[in-house]
Amino acid sequence: MKRYLLCMLSLVFILADIKGVFPQPTGLWVAGKIDKRETGKDSDLKMKMILTDKKGRERKRTLFVIRKDFNGEDKLLLKFAYPNDISGTAFLVWEHKGEDNERFLYLPALGRIRRIATNQKDENFAGTDFSYEDISGRKLEDYTYHLEKELAVYEDNECYLLISYPKDSDSKYPKILSWVRKDNFITLKADYYNNTGEIEKTYKCLELKQIDKIWTVLELLMENHKIRHKTLIRVEKIKYNQGLSSKRFERKELKR
Repeated sequence: MKRYLLCMLSLVFILADIKGVFPQPTGLWVAGKIDKRETGKDSDLKMKMILTDKKGRERKRTLFVIRKDFNGEDKLLLKFAYPNDISGTAFLVWEHKGEDNERFLYLPALGRIRRIATNQKDENFAGTDFSYEDISGRKLEDYTYHLEKELAVYEDNECYLLISYPKDSDSKYPKILSWVRKDNFITLKADYYNNTGEIEKTYKCLELKQIDKIWTVLELLMENHKIRHKTLIRVEKIKYNQGLSSKRFERKELKR
């Protein structure tokens, strides 16, 4: 009887697949999986950053990042600690469902907090090759999606090849082509196309590991091909689910 039931179940699944009950993945489905992947209730990170210009000259930085999930809306606070010329610079993001995210930048030299407008989200953050939106994260509803390939191989990893198109017609990058790993929905590579159809920036995940059962990017690179500049980030320490206080994500924390 058990074998009979197993055979019947197998037949049901085969017929269901043939009839299209289980639809093929779409671009929006893949993007949704990326957006909803497990990142913990909160996280606390220490990072090293290396900026390299076209002559090979390097600048090194140290920064700390905390993040917390507020009922499906993330808040993130980033602070630079080294070197002295950038120490104290801080960036705060409040994610909102159904409306624009709020972004705040604190520059110690000016002694005031500046709100980053939505139309500034494509600008480079603190001299890096990452934009404010790269740092704060993209809103799923701000883009349309097309699944270019259901199977694309990148460095021996099976991936979805996803194209993201911003709904904002003034976006600096009207097309982003991403290789998304099929088993964990981590973006391994992304090419940013400018308005002339050229690849202006490339993002790469260089090291990936499971920490506390959460897939975590430990080393990443963003390279700007136009100005021949790149930004490398290495995660030195990371802790998940630490019970971070909500008060650590208030605006006043930018100046502390």
